[in-house]
Amino acid sequence: MDAFEQSAGAYAAAAAIAKCARSREELVRLALLFTQLGTTLSAIAALQALDAGTAAGDTQAADLSAL
Repeated sequence: MDAFEQSAGAYAAAAAIAKCARSREELVRLALLFTQLGTTLSAIAALQALDAGTAAGDTQAADLSAL
């Protein structure tokens, strides 16, 4: 999947969720939930990258530029 397909898929999912939301409050709560989920996943990925760099014996910090 390329960047355009991924962006289109994310937009389609957001539009579908917005249409199904029963209220503005529910939509805001869902947005907050997905934001927290993304932030938590990013933190876990960063910590795993740091652990992998440390376990490999790197003396420098793990490269997080791919995140």
